[in-house]
Amino acid sequence: MEAITTAADITSLGIIESENGFLVSGDYGDNAVEVIRSDSELRCGCFIAQVSNAGECEHIVAVREYLASTPIPEGRPPLSQADADYYLSRVAVLDSTIAANAESANTQIDRIKLWLEMENAKTQRKKDYYILALDNWMHLMELSTKVLSAGTLKVRAQPPEILINDEDAVLKDGRFTRTIPEKQAVDKAALRKHVLGTGEEIDGISVILNKPHKFSYKLNQGGF
Repeated sequence: MEAITTAADITSLGIIESENGFLVSGDYGDNAVEVIRSDSELRCGCFIAQVSNAGECEHIVAVREYLASTPIPEGRPPLSQADADYYLSRVAVLDSTIAANAESANTQIDRIKLWLEMENAKTQRKKDYYILALDNWMHLMELSTKVLSAGTLKVRAQPPEILINDEDAVLKDGRFTRTIPEKQAVDKAALRKHVLGTGEEIDGISVILNKPHKFSYKLNQGGF
C-alpha cells in the first residue's frame, strides 16, 4: 500500500489525518474517535482520555507513533483508487447517519410543537376568560383608562377597516386607482456577457476570477 495518511503498519488502529486533527478507529471505520491537534497538543474525547490524569489514551498514543513514523508529505498524500472508494463508502454511511439524526430530531420537534400548542391553548382559554371579564368591567364602569396595582387597562375606539374583496370591481369603478411604474431590475445575463467579454468592471459590482474549486460527490443508490 502506498504511503497515505494511515498507520496500519505501525498500529492496529486506522488513522486518517486532516488539517485539524486525526480520525482514529480500531476497525478502520466504525466507532471512530477524533483526536484534535492544537499547538502541538493532542486531545481525545474518549472516556479513557477524560478520566486519565495525564489525558492519555490508546488513540493519542497511536497518533504519536503515526507522526513519529510517517514522513511529512509536501502536498496532499496520495490515495489509491481502493482508498478513495473506501472513503466514499464511509461518506455514504455518515450521510445516512446525518439523515437519520435529522429525521429523529424532526420527529421530536413535531412532538414538542404539538405539546406546546396544546399547553398554550389551555392557557390561552384561561387568559381569554380574564380578558373578557376585564373588558366588560371597563365598559360597565365607563372607563377608557384605569391604572391598577398590577398594571393599566385601556379601551380605545378603533377606526373603520375597509377590506377589498374584489379588486377588479374596485379598479373598474375608476375613481380609486393609481399607476405604479414598472420595477427596474438588473439583467444578470447581459451584465455577465459584457463584463466577461470586455473585462470592464463597472461600478457596483465585484468580479472574482480565481474562485476556489468545489468538491462534490454522488452516491449510487443502495451502494453500501
